[in-house]
Amino acid sequence: MNAVEYWDNIFAQGGADRDSRLEMPRAEDPVLRRAQAHFGDVRGRTLIDVGCGRGAASLYFAARGANVISVDRSAVAIANLAAYCKEQGLRNVRALQLSALELASLAPADLVFGAMILHHIEPFAQFATALRRALAPAGKAFFWENNARSSLMIWCRQHIVGRLWIPKYGDQDEFPLTPHEVAQLRQHFSVEVEYPELVLFRMLSLYLLRGRCSRPFALADRIGYRLRWLRPYSYRQYLCLS
Repeated sequence: MNAVEYWDNIFAQGGADRDSRLEMPRAEDPVLRRAQAHFGDVRGRTLIDVGCGRGAASLYFAARGANVISVDRSAVAIANLAAYCKEQGLRNVRALQLSALELASLAPADLVFGAMILHHIEPFAQFATALRRALAPAGKAFFWENNARSSLMIWCRQHIVGRLWIPKYGDQDEFPLTPHEVAQLRQHFSVEVEYPELVLFRMLSLYLLRGRCSRPFALADRIGYRLRWLRPYSYRQYLCLS
């Protein structure tokens, strides 16, 4: 099963009611709130939600007055979102089946948002160029992403995950965002990297114990976050582009 088929299958799940296949946005969602803080007032501005998936971010920014262009390679995801917006009379969301590498085919936007999408995109250098062309000169982008800085974590991913009892999450083609790929973005943008929390020790619980006994590992992450030198090894990061 290729990556598109994998995600079509994921987005088709949820029952007979198409609305159950969407993800409704939460006003207090920390990722969306941080993105809005980076963007400022989005009213009347054009925002591309790249890799829109179940549509939570698209609906969040549309509710705040943005003109949203929701793009995803999954025809199922786009069909679900487009049908929902039509039924709800949402005129400021346009859903398009489009690859992230094709963003430059759209008219320049004011803002670009993406959640856990960059690590799916190859060739990444081509995407970085397309993103620069897709944004207006004073445009901004915000991405919530994973992080490949921990060499131990990546070794485990390459040699342990998917073997024996260790689960593999996601499709076969994705790979955590590397520091080199962040450097490729810096060729086109000013990039500020933030680590909103430490997600490191919890990965042991998630993979080795399938989420069991998570509290001690979560506590270790909260304590470890106090160490600034440890934060860049978190598996979660924000990329603020301008």
